[in-house]
Order: sequence, then structure tokens, then C-alpha cells
Amino acid sequence: MVLDSGNSKVIRSIPYQENDIVRIFGKRKAQEFKNFINQASKTFETTTEKLIKLANTFNIPFAYLFLDEIPQAEESLPDFRKNSAEFSQNLESCIASSKKKQEWFRNHLIRNGHSKFLANQNLTFDKDIIQTIKQITRFDEAKNHPKGQRLNFLKNNAEQHNIIVQQSSVIQGNTHKAITFNECRGYAIYDAYAPLVFINAKDTSENGKIFTLLHELAHILLKHSGVSSYDFELEVEYRCNNIAGEILMPTPTFKSRWNKQDSIQRNIERLKNNNDFEMASPLALATKALLLKLIDYEKYEDFKNTELEQFLKNKNSRGGSYYSNVIASNSKNFAKSVVIDTLNGYETYKEALNLLNIKLDKFDRLAKALKVIQ
Repeated sequence: MVLDSGNSKVIRSIPYQENDIVRIFGKRKAQEFKNFINQASKTFETTTEKLIKLANTFNIPFAYLFLDEIPQAEESLPDFRKNSAEFSQNLESCIASSKKKQEWFRNHLIRNGHSKFLANQNLTFDKDIIQTIKQITRFDEAKNHPKGQRLNFLKNNAEQHNIIVQQSSVIQGNTHKAITFNECRGYAIYDAYAPLVFINAKDTSENGKIFTLLHELAHILLKHSGVSSYDFELEVEYRCNNIAGEILMPTPTFKSRWNKQDSIQRNIERLKNNNDFEMASPLALATKALLLKLIDYEKYEDFKNTELEQFLKNKNSRGGSYYSNVIASNSKNFAKSVVIDTLNGYETYKEALNLLNIKLDKFDRLAKALKVIQ
């Protein structure tokens, strides 16, 4: 296949890395390709298979490579972040994947006679939302579990209410397609049957992920869909931060333990080791102090930026086995439902593999990890 300047506008617009080009085309052809996209040469000849690999690498439909520009998605999610840029292609792809899982699970629940999520309940008061989240997650029992197991306890309980809870930082298991922590802390996609919460696994602390889970559940109970980060300005973000913060750090106790004479660092160092706040991250503690006006915005921003810099310095490992990562990135209840439907003939293997982002040779092992088969 020969490309020329008339059918390469999208191809030239892709933000390439050197290793991407070499991996796709090989060293010799990589230089020819660079000359082409830099318009030093008018044509570039390659195989259709290489162009398909190029499209797959950047998660672009093959046909889009020959358009003047990539078509805009019909709708993504509302943006709850402060001073936010456009969603990256990786984040857009992640959201699209979540919506596909949600659509399948919604149909699955309806087909099997499940009721709507919190049917006939319209929660408007924060105290009722807080109580409902605590009931859904069995939050008060979480401290009885060892550190490192509390997040999974909360997630598993939320999933019993048919909430999809995804925890990942990459797209479709591809480590070259990561979602940065600065861009997205998490997102919520409300649905009357199958609400979905996404937690960015780039957060290096269990307590940080717990805050995100509670924050996004607040959005779900308020029937919101949108993307969150640690930069918040919209009233709805303040409200969800307040709700999550009140669950983790009840206001009366927090105020009584905060010493205005101490620095923010000394206060947080003391509070994070207190049994009352042992499930709150340092950043959650700082956010709570800001919302209660115990610190000013400038001090909060300084502390937050220091914390986020530390997150970025920590080399984040996905950890765990391949199958535990697949289950976490899909949501256990969702993955189990897809596997069972496939084994019972209600779903094709091709569609199941596509939904779960796995290959055929991994299916039976995943079924065993989910305890669907022995």
C-alpha cells in the first residue's frame, strides 16, 4: 500500500514516540516513515498489516487513518476537573470500554430479572447519601480487615449491589496505553441498573483508592456521570469530596484533633496514625482540612502538589497475578457474569474475549480464578 500526502493527514497528526515507529515498521522503514510524516518525502510504501498494527497501537479504527481528521466522539463524559484539558485518547478509549461493559451488564441484569439499582430511592440529603454508601460498602466493618484487604472488601460489597467497580490504569491490558494519575483520579457512569465506578490504579496507596471509591459512589447516588481529579472547583466535586471525607473523617472528631498551631504537615502526620482516621490518605486529610477552612487554599495546593509529585516518583507496579489484574480491571461480578453466560451458551466466546480483553487461552484459567469452574 502506498500512502501519499492526500491521504495521510490523520497519520501525520498522531503523537509518535521513536520506539513506536521502530516497533511497527522496523529500523530501516522507520526512517522512511519519519521522512514521510515530516513531509520530507511525498509517499510511503508499506503493507496493510503494518498499518493495521499502527492503528491498533494508537487505538484508532483502521479506516480513520485515511481521513482528514479523526471524527469527534458523539459523547464522552462530563468533566468535573478544574482547568482541565481535553481528555487524552487513552482516557477516551478507557471510557468507551467501560461503557461497552456497562451496556452488556445492564442487558444481562434485565434479562435475568434484576431490579433497578436502589429502586424508588431518590437521595437528596448528604446524610442519607453517606448512610447509604456505608451500608452498600459495609464501611464500618472494613477496619476489622487487615490493611491491604480493606479496598477489596469495600469493592466486593459494592459489587453485590450490581455496581461495576473497575480498578486499572491501562487500556485493555496494554501497558503502553496508560491513564496518568494527574489526568484522571477516577470516574463515575450512572445507570439505573448497572452504575459503574472506575478507580485509577496509578494511585500508589490503598487509602487513596478508598477515597476515590467513596467519592465516585457519591456521584452515583447523586445520579451523576463524570471524570474526577484532585483539582476540583465545581460545586458537585466539593459536595462529593465532602461526602467521602465525612465517611472517612467525621467532622466533629476531625475538628477536635486538628491543632491550628501546628503546620499542615505535623497535623497530617499525627492524624494519619490515629485509629479514627487510619483509612484516610494524607491527601484526603488535607482536603478535609481545606473544606473545613482549617487551612487556606495556598497551603493546601503546596501540600497537594508535593504529594502528587511523590506519587509520580513511586514506580507503580500493577502487582498481583495476571488473573487478579484482569478481574480488578473488569470488576469481579461483571467478569464472573460474562464467563458464566459464555459457558452456558448465552454469549459467544468471541464477544466474551472482547469484553474481558483477554485471549482464548486465558479463558479457562480466568474461570477457575473466579471459581466458576474447578
